[in-house]
Amino acid sequence: MNILDDLSLARYTTMHIGGPAHEIIEVFNESDVPEAVSYARNKNYPLLVIGQGSNLIFSDKGFDGCVVINKISGLSINKISGQVKVGGGVSWHELVVKTVEAGLIGIEAMAMIPGTCGATPVNNIGAYGQELKDVFLSLRAYDTQTNQFIVMKKIECQFGYRSSRFKDKEHGRYIITEMTLQLHQTPPAYSAPDYPSLIERLRGKELKTPTPRQVMETVMEIRSEKLPDPSKLASVGSFFKNPIISNNKVDQLLRQYPDMPHFPQKDGAMTKLSGGWLIEKAGLKGIHKNGIWVYEGSALVLVNEHSASFKDLWSMVTLIQSTVSATFGITLEPEPELFV
Repeated sequence: MNILDDLSLARYTTMHIGGPAHEIIEVFNESDVPEAVSYARNKNYPLLVIGQGSNLIFSDKGFDGCVVINKISGLSINKISGQVKVGGGVSWHELVVKTVEAGLIGIEAMAMIPGTCGATPVNNIGAYGQELKDVFLSLRAYDTQTNQFIVMKKIECQFGYRSSRFKDKEHGRYIITEMTLQLHQTPPAYSAPDYPSLIERLRGKELKTPTPRQVMETVMEIRSEKLPDPSKLASVGSFFKNPIISNNKVDQLLRQYPDMPHFPQKDGAMTKLSGGWLIEKAGLKGIHKNGIWVYEGSALVLVNEHSASFKDLWSMVTLIQSTVSATFGITLEPEPELFV
């Protein structure tokens, strides 16, 4: 493991906001993990594990403990069985590209989601009609309560919409070192995920029978248009969750806003709305305030233009929440993990 000298969390998160930690440690293999946990305990520090910091927001006071950066590598792809084992510190987008190159499908529409593979189960990532839980088999993790490595299967992870037991019930207990996915060989009659904006873009490119690579590349085009490159513009991608509300509430809104995008859920009782559409319709897309910008490409995205303050960011967040609530009666929830 490697103990870092620079303790500013702003440097290790894509939003570039956040105060210092007491300690920041990089881990590169499984044997580093118990050592890092023991190091933090010996100093009586709380422990937090991060990857690329692409879905985290720290306040100006930082984190009163030890932050561990997961850099555990390793990738094994079985083209015949479709099983994929990947280290927790591997870039998620890198994994998507390599599985498509191997002729496997199941995550091709989740290209360019920022972050590392070890962080993906925490939020049950998803995009353009695909979700992690749909291809997830198991993970290997270090349990900081029992001080041992365990294997956890899909049902044990308690996946929900952008949530899991790792985010809600037992936040911080497990350090995910490896994940196993079940992908599939590309069938002769392959069809792109049935997601309206993706299908529309594919049709516009006259790709009636696209390949998985063409789906991946099309998703990358769409995301590049809607989402800023975090290496150029500081952000965490989508800042708010798309709200899922009752059908009765949706019917009320559709009478006033018949053009409102809405996506009925499998349970038949709830419908997902576009949070970006709500923000834009409320007149907030493109506004600038105290160095924070509601991104022109997608109103779900907040960009840190020149602020070093969590207070500035949260002022924009509360403005968006209060305006959308007053306009539609819906409260938008932040998607990233907040340490305030």
